[in-house]
Amino acid sequence: MFRVLMVLILQVNAHCMYLNWTSHDRPNIVMLMSDAFDGRLTFSPGNKVVQLPYINYMREMGAVFLNSYTNSPICCPSRAAMWSGQFVHLTQAWNNYKCLDPNATTWMDHLGKSGYHTHSMGKLDYTSGHHSVSNRVEAWTRDVPFLLRQEGRPVTDLVGDASTKRVMTKDWNITDAAVQWIRHTAVSLAQPFALYVGLNLPHPYRTDSLGPTAGGSTFRTSPYWLNKVSYDQVSVPKWLRVEDMHPVDYYSTFTKNCSGHFTEEEIRNIRAYYYAMCAETDSMLGEVIAALRYTGLLNRTVVLFTSDHGDLAMEHRQFYKMSMFEGSSHVPLLIMGPGVKTGFEISLPVSLVDIYPTVLGLAGVPQPGGLSGHSLIPLVSGVSAQSAEPHPGWVLSEYHGCNANASTYMLRIGEWKYITYADGLTVPPQLFNLSKDESELRNVASHFPDVCQNLDKLLRRVVDYPSVSQAVHLYNKKLFLEWKQSLGDSYSQIIANLRWHIDWQKDAKSYERVIEEWLLGLD
Repeated sequence: MFRVLMVLILQVNAHCMYLNWTSHDRPNIVMLMSDAFDGRLTFSPGNKVVQLPYINYMREMGAVFLNSYTNSPICCPSRAAMWSGQFVHLTQAWNNYKCLDPNATTWMDHLGKSGYHTHSMGKLDYTSGHHSVSNRVEAWTRDVPFLLRQEGRPVTDLVGDASTKRVMTKDWNITDAAVQWIRHTAVSLAQPFALYVGLNLPHPYRTDSLGPTAGGSTFRTSPYWLNKVSYDQVSVPKWLRVEDMHPVDYYSTFTKNCSGHFTEEEIRNIRAYYYAMCAETDSMLGEVIAALRYTGLLNRTVVLFTSDHGDLAMEHRQFYKMSMFEGSSHVPLLIMGPGVKTGFEISLPVSLVDIYPTVLGLAGVPQPGGLSGHSLIPLVSGVSAQSAEPHPGWVLSEYHGCNANASTYMLRIGEWKYITYADGLTVPPQLFNLSKDESELRNVASHFPDVCQNLDKLLRRVVDYPSVSQAVHLYNKKLFLEWKQSLGDSYSQIIANLRWHIDWQKDAKSYERVIEEWLLGLD
């Protein structure tokens, strides 16, 4: 027992030593996680369009990752990957309804067991059983061969006046609570602490006029935050012609209610309002940083800022997430604090599963086996640890939820982004060279078959994606059938009044028949 104890102590000290810490002087850790924040806004040229002073402060005082990605571009599966440190196909977090068990071990649990005082507040959203019935039914029926609009048309909403700072009241209440906790609890603790703060912004607001089942399609802000946006820098993104769109992208565009006509003014306003919502988020980050500085804790605290996914904000004729395009899949990741190099930019692709081993490394906690991610400490500190496995330089993101009618897998490495679907045969892949095509408008898969083949081989070494796609397909049928049977005679009425009710009620019997044929289909 004594020998085992000594080994554990030496491991803890080894983790801390290469950041010049001892096991008795471990840093505090504060993570602020937003929702739907486009990571490209955290560095040039994206940060020129909106004033984000506290993100800029973190970039100057710490490190920013230029190519950080979600492991699944939707809320709950993305957060499940971050909290578990495992890829989505390993935890089977298939959609917003199916994620981690409530008793799943997170990195926060490990910190608590190692002597940290831990506290979480705000949006967590990584366990199963949540989100709307519409959201889960849309995910379960994505294989059904019909097209129904599932979201409200994206709109803008200007509230308050030039002095209205607190638009997202719920998030400001969370921020206030975090500030009070830092000032009154954290400052008096004898041991290091770990604080997680989860925000809803800049996720679009629910469109109340569409009824109780409505999704989030309203971009809401005030003149105060809109004044932080350089309107002349807000671009109107180029779109492919509808007939040139990839079939999965078209399905996403249609189900997100974006297939109709939008004026340039509408598009620019949606994007400007979204950026203004990002500015409000940045201000909340600033309140947390200010509280740490006020209490004298900042110099002893590692601060991380990230998001579960981004928002397309009308790029590729879409809003929301559920896509592997950059606006949806590229997330912010900034780290500052003791041991982190200042003004440092890292171009190596990383993802949210890397946060788990990174946080444990910061705390000097030995990593458990089975993690999908790699510690980012060697990248941000410039000091390599002999025990740390180097980052492979690629990231995996996968998506199995609503608004995409095929399981989607993205491999990002070097200049390439490779996207494949379903079984790798029935749906054509996409390949983008991001060094030459930042807007992702030129799918060059047919021009570089060797690149596709090599990247597909690498992807299959990470995940047997045809088998995973089939498992999701069978899960979707099983869960939908169980839900249908649980409703009895009320099934027809309930399914007709979900978010797709406007289109569904035009031909309800036909849509029910198509579902029955899908359920009876051979698999």
